[in-house]
Amino acid sequence: MSISHQAVSHQRLWERFGNLSYQDLPEDVGTLAGQCILDWFACALAGSLEPLAEILRAEFADVRGSCTVVGTAMRTIPTVAALINGATSHALDFDDTSTVMGGHPTVPVFPAVLALAEARGASGAELITALVVGAEVEGRLGSAIGGKHYARGWHVTSTMGVFGAAAGAARLLGLNAERFGHAMGLAASQASGLKANFGTMTKPFHAGHAAERGLLSARLAARGYTANPEAFSARQGLVEAAGTGTIDEERLAGMNDGWIIRHTLFKYHAACYLTHAAIESALRLRASVALEEVAAATVTVHPSLLDVCGIPAPQTGLEAKFSLAGTTAMALLGMDTADPATFVDALVQGEALQRLIRLVRVETDRNLSQTQAVVELEDRAQRSFRAEHDSGVPASDLAAQGARLHEKFLGVAGVAVGGDAAGLEQKLHALPGVDDVRSALPW
Repeated sequence: MSISHQAVSHQRLWERFGNLSYQDLPEDVGTLAGQCILDWFACALAGSLEPLAEILRAEFADVRGSCTVVGTAMRTIPTVAALINGATSHALDFDDTSTVMGGHPTVPVFPAVLALAEARGASGAELITALVVGAEVEGRLGSAIGGKHYARGWHVTSTMGVFGAAAGAARLLGLNAERFGHAMGLAASQASGLKANFGTMTKPFHAGHAAERGLLSARLAARGYTANPEAFSARQGLVEAAGTGTIDEERLAGMNDGWIIRHTLFKYHAACYLTHAAIESALRLRASVALEEVAAATVTVHPSLLDVCGIPAPQTGLEAKFSLAGTTAMALLGMDTADPATFVDALVQGEALQRLIRLVRVETDRNLSQTQAVVELEDRAQRSFRAEHDSGVPASDLAAQGARLHEKFLGVAGVAVGGDAAGLEQKLHALPGVDDVRSALPW
């Protein structure tokens, strides 16, 4: 095994994270983990009202247990709770993302560790630590397999998230290095999720599937179920089968002693994160030219974005979330892209928005990063107006970020729980000192 493979070996990962405790977390890492949890609950609560969440709850209505299905009175077994809550929290595509993992780090991990923490009566500190472990492991493996894995059509939120869910659950279960390795091997054979399903209910299902499968992998490993601990990087393992065949050493360099959770990005628009730079650019231009004077709009992005959010003429709310043309037109029209209720079929099919979408042309420039966008408007007098934005810079002021997430939580979660949102937020902020996480959940 080469040095690069050693960097993501189950033994190396377990040595770093297998016995991690809450006291080991730097202050900012603990703060960020708490912000991830707050944001996750906001998205899960609002997502619980979505049709896909109703379908999943109906499918598993007869599976009884003690674990919470967020936003409802339903109780089910841990793996089913992980599946439903994972899909539900990604239903709006409003959850956090990462500059390192390339996907959504919290949605495949937190539903798994939350269900297991409930089942075991774990403390809030243990739950937070398990989330960090999962985020760190999935991020390292996501970096190792490299960007070509995603470019080929794999959805890393699911393919790497299953490892994060397994690792976080393994930490809660206190697995030793050998059984941790078996959990990783089991997860490797269950890594799946295709970008061809973006813009449909199946994209959120990917997150739930990863949470459920990762949790199952750790639970089976705890019972003695075996797998190849290095199935991720071994010959004919996941890197060879679904990556480039080699570990991306450059992306892994210098990562061993760092904290990947520090690269988390939060979403303040209820659409694919790769549309956010274009949205921000368009918002800056609204004051430059009257909408009725706009003759043409050009959005320039990295060419890889066309495979993610390049739907040219969206007709549904889900399609609009993955449409640079759609989200840019929404921003120019003054529609509230921070409100999930904006992304519904009736509004997307509105005549004014559809007319503006037809004026938007998407072009590409390889010199831009995936989180950069340039928007140019031309008015009827052939005058040009230009704005650009980079949405890939993590916040340096965590207090300011916390204030924005507070507003987002009250607005997004409030749709589902109304006036109870503030009380729930207080409980979630108190998680580090809670002896049993079940006391922090009001359902």
